Amino acid sequence: MTDGGLPPEPHNGDLTLIETTLDAMVATDPACLPVAELLDRACRLQTLSARIDAARATVLAAADSASEAPGVLRDLGFRNASQVVAAETGAPAREIHSTARTGQWLDQFPLFAQAAADGVLTLRHLRELKSLDNPHRRDALLASQDELVAAARDHDFVEFTNRVTVWLINHTTSDEVTEQVKKTSCSVTTNTDGSIDGRFHLDPLSAVAVGTALGDEMQRLFRQQSEGNGNADTINRRRGQALVGLIVGGAEAPGSATTTPLVNLVIGQKILENFLERFVDPDTPAVPVDWDDPDYRCERIDGTPIHPDLAFVATAVAEFERIVLDEKSRVIDMSVKSRGFPPWMKRALLITARARCSIRGCNAPYYWLQVDHVEPHSKGGPTSLSNGQILCDPDNKWKRDLVA
Repeated sequence: MTDGGLPPEPHNGDLTLIETTLDAMVATDPACLPVAELLDRACRLQTLSARIDAARATVLAAADSASEAPGVLRDLGFRNASQVVAAETGAPAREIHSTARTGQWLDQFPLFAQAAADGVLTLRHLRELKSLDNPHRRDALLASQDELVAAARDHDFVEFTNRVTVWLINHTTSDEVTEQVKKTSCSVTTNTDGSIDGRFHLDPLSAVAVGTALGDEMQRLFRQQSEGNGNADTINRRRGQALVGLIVGGAEAPGSATTTPLVNLVIGQKILENFLERFVDPDTPAVPVDWDDPDYRCERIDGTPIHPDLAFVATAVAEFERIVLDEKSRVIDMSVKSRGFPPWMKRALLITARARCSIRGCNAPYYWLQVDHVEPHSKGGPTSLSNGQILCDPDNKWKRDLVA
């Protein structure tokens, strides 16, 4: 360490070996390596990074909890180990402290800790899992470690978070959902110069309505700005502009001071039947949501699971559209002769794809998504469900450039 910092310790030979290996690796010019090897190296480095993060969390937690820690830290002029690391390395203290707390939490979940040490769970995974933990769910979370580790190992991060959400829904009571809806609020503070600052909290369905409207308006502004001077504002600035545009537009709408964006929900047959049973007998328990069973799906059109109680309330003012899926969650095919995909067909394909771009590894936002002909229409490809796929705007353009 630097002068005035911690003295070097004799037990860190393993770290010296890692540092030597890293020195040798960075000395290799990546431009000299073939692309396949570079991609393999990138994947392995990602896994190693996750393993190092897990080790960092464990070491930070151990440093804070060691019996001699209070005296050593006090002598160094620090309150906790995170402050020492932040001072010595210049890394953000808040991020280090968060990592230390994750390490402390991992002590209680041995299977999560092992998966993190193996590189299966990254810090992002661990923070998602940590958010599930509370005194009421602790035992269920301990019992579900294998299931949740498998979700991280076998799926990409977006699907992992959706499966985590399904787990949370199935371990959330109706009273908790009611309380969540009651928390819907918006606060605005007017500053001296007339500007305003605000914050709000929305339940999941209100959030998707607002999010969809903002996303659509932001995309419209992006296209307008790009086609104008070729420069687009930052995302946060466009979001602010979009919010103002939606509020002003809503205020100017005839007979209404607001607009009502469409919220698309995907509700499986068994969930819907349970709704009807609960309508007749409110004491009927809700059936659990199941990510893998089409009959027990309860989610937004982008695949984000929602609690059945939220969907139950929404059905009071909903319009229903019947779409039949087979056992593999594929929409039964129907063809039309038009070049463009009609709205109902786009919705069907969005449901099948859970509103994700068909290119693996792409996490484009919902409002970027388009329907594309797998076999180009110009080459005789039909406008049908079997020949349709969901692509984001950049990947759709990239595919057209390849075909051209």
